[in-house]
Amino acid sequence: MLGRPAAQCLTAQGQRVRALVREAAKGRRLLGDSVEIVVGSALDERDVHQAMAGCWAVHVNLVQEAELTAMQHVVRSAAARGIQRVSYVSATTACEANRWFEVVDVKMRTEEVLRQSGVPHVVFCPTWVMETLENFVHGSRGTIILGRNPPELHFVAAADFGRMVAQSYADERALGKRLFIHGPDAVTLPDALERFYAVCHPHLRVMRLKLWQARLLAGLTRRAGLTYVTKLIDYFDRVGELGDPSEANRLLGTPSTTLDEWFTSPHGERPGLPH
Repeated sequence: MLGRPAAQCLTAQGQRVRALVREAAKGRRLLGDSVEIVVGSALDERDVHQAMAGCWAVHVNLVQEAELTAMQHVVRSAAARGIQRVSYVSATTACEANRWFEVVDVKMRTEEVLRQSGVPHVVFCPTWVMETLENFVHGSRGTIILGRNPPELHFVAAADFGRMVAQSYADERALGKRLFIHGPDAVTLPDALERFYAVCHPHLRVMRLKLWQARLLAGLTRRAGLTYVTKLIDYFDRVGELGDPSEANRLLGTPSTTLDEWFTSPHGERPGLPH
């Protein structure tokens, strides 16, 4: 969801990009011929070090289960392999006060590993990405989960995020920064989904659930994805959306894609979980 647009924007900028992927065919289908594909696991130190060979920078954009271990692998041999910078995708609500939430704790630990390594780095803290709305579509049915106090979220398009990642590699002022990435629209998740279904999936049957009902359904159906989303919605109900995007906008250019523009643009084939 976020790795592909970053790779595409970096290659458009003239960078040579290599991607460590688990499946060669899937990686090639998603990334095209302009990106070098290396097959391996981010959890395997040897695979990570081999993928880093000859590179001057590493961008870490992984799921919760892999990001901390992968970052440890990266920084362990960064100096020996001539790595001049590392960028990492964290989250807009990642802070000490929120470490009670497991996702945030992993991201904070990963940031600490990077910061203590001494390698020049940039940390991106994006809010909810527009592409995550596709996660709420299941076959012929859409789901809207109504939290207790849904906060307004500045949804950002993955393409805008990818452009900002690429721009950071062309601007030394980004080094050492922790940059919050927010889009132009401020809207609650239920409202964003209502608009998304109306424009992109007008024929879907939309199921509206209160948070407790969604939790019950997740338990009965044993849907891990739904369980995760209910935890995430409950978390954002409590903490809201954090971070000031003004520095990122000044250095890297303000995200411009609105939700309405994104609704009518071609979508990638692979949605992903929110950061």
